[in-house]
Amino acid sequence: MPKRNSVIQIPSPSSMDYQLKAGSEFSSVDPPVVAPPPARPLHIDSVGGLPPSRAMRITGNVLRGVAAVLTFVAAIVMGTAAQTKRVVVIDDSGSPVTLAGTAKSHYSSALVYFIVINVLTLVYSLATIILYHASKKAAMAGIYLPLTITDLLTMIFLVSCNGAASAISVVAENGNRHFGWDKICVSVRRYCAQVAVAISLSMFATVAYVLLVLLTIIALHKRL
Repeated sequence: MPKRNSVIQIPSPSSMDYQLKAGSEFSSVDPPVVAPPPARPLHIDSVGGLPPSRAMRITGNVLRGVAAVLTFVAAIVMGTAAQTKRVVVIDDSGSPVTLAGTAKSHYSSALVYFIVINVLTLVYSLATIILYHASKKAAMAGIYLPLTITDLLTMIFLVSCNGAASAISVVAENGNRHFGWDKICVSVRRYCAQVAVAISLSMFATVAYVLLVLLTIIALHKRL
């Protein structure tokens, strides 16, 4: 009997009939979607569109008022600082001769610079106080940042003029033998005392503006 060739046919996957049982479903577990936290708004004075707080306005006006009074008195004291000293000497012929020397603040460019900066600080402080009272609360949001920058510049100018005047005061008190500058405070004590008082008052005004700038930075940090 001839052998019969038996062929086994394996159905291809494409021909297979995949049927889902009734009621069965494919379910996929997706990873949970975590929404990002909402952006935190920046409540920054003027930058965020908000005017300065009431406490900040009152504190700023008080410090500006203190600086205005101090710079006014400092400019007056420095501007009126002058003293004339008369000394009797004997000339070559043996006759007494009276020599007069006058020390004035406007003889030194550094002291003139001191007076100018203190007067400008006085005008600026009064102008900003008036602006704070005259402007509406909504309008302050737009000008608060420029005022903060000018406050910082005012503080820098006060520091520079106090440094220049202090240098002249030290030379007047101690002299400088390398340059041949004599001590003049030995003869004009009242003049040197007025210069020292004016510099001290202006330094206190500088401290007022330093506190004003620091309070502004602290208020900005708290609103971040």
